[in-house]
Amino acid sequence: MPEVGGATPDAVAEVLGKVLASGRLTRMPRNPAHCDILLAIVSLDLRRRYPYSELEINDALNRKLDRLRAMVDHVTCRRYLVDLGFLKRDRSGSRYFVSPGRIEAVLSSEAAAMAGELLDTALLAGRSRYERHG
Repeated sequence: MPEVGGATPDAVAEVLGKVLASGRLTRMPRNPAHCDILLAIVSLDLRRRYPYSELEINDALNRKLDRLRAMVDHVTCRRYLVDLGFLKRDRSGSRYFVSPGRIEAVLSSEAAAMAGELLDTALLAGRSRYERHG
């Protein structure tokens, strides 16, 4: 789904609608493109060029996962972020750094700027669907 220069807002909205169909993140997406978009959005809240300790990165991920009402834990999310290149570790493995180039490869600048709004819309739509049918 990502295009040259990253996924458009429409593509991101479509993916988030699928990933958050129940109004929460129930699991990490199996589709690699969907997983990339979700992780890029999670990474947007992290500060660039900041050396996060493990405790700090865990706290930041827990806040984001709480917002997503996620059934995924911060350890799983952190592992995906590192394995897929959204976070880099220093040589000692004790500090984490955001990889802005990876985020920019996945999300267009317009989608990145609208990510919070797109996320809120998908969460609300999913909750509404779930409440009506669930």
